[in-house]
Amino acid sequence: MWKPRLPAALWWDHNAHYHPWLLRRLPARSHRALDVGCGAGALARRLAARADRVDAVDAAPVMIERARAASGPTTAVRWLVGDVLADDLPLQAGAYDVVTAVASLHHMPLRPALSRLADLVRPGGTLAVVGLYRQTTLADRAVEVLALPANAAVGAVHLSRGRGRLADEDMPVQDATTTLADLRAAAADVVPGARLRRRLFWRYTLVWRRPAA
Repeated sequence: MWKPRLPAALWWDHNAHYHPWLLRRLPARSHRALDVGCGAGALARRLAARADRVDAVDAAPVMIERARAASGPTTAVRWLVGDVLADDLPLQAGAYDVVTAVASLHHMPLRPALSRLADLVRPGGTLAVVGLYRQTTLADRAVEVLALPANAAVGAVHLSRGRGRLADEDMPVQDATTTLADLRAAAADVVPGARLRRRLFWRYTLVWRRPAA
């Protein structure tokens, strides 16, 4: 479907838009948190304000370098370059009170990635995902009809406040190949009981709480 392209001055960060929503679904205080696909580290730094220890992973070295530079030496975040599905990252299964993934799940094979993220959550902990999906249905198109003018309006508001820019311009991008139906089926199998919702700006959210032991 053809989409009108906004002027560059009206571009804004759709992923960061959902950070406050995501944080409201997490405990006010936790011991260990993990952010998968951390980009320039904006969410990881916010998690560090409410967690004793944060691990932040990204497969792109340039983004980890940018995150470190933006954070300074005092930020209590361990920045890790690598693939969360690989065995060489020092991530302990069942160790994290909070695991987040924003615009990163579609860069990986869905079911193995979702299973890996769930496995990292401790009993009673929370997995929170903000992701992209491939539009295929009439419902997808209907939401997009609403999203296009809203996207421009929000861009104009950000511009008026001097915030109209993208935070992670160098982040590798990839089109989503999984549909909402794919996501719902995978969630039902891998993280039963998860709440998955379609969101306005070409995103979905998924929240799952691992049953306590």
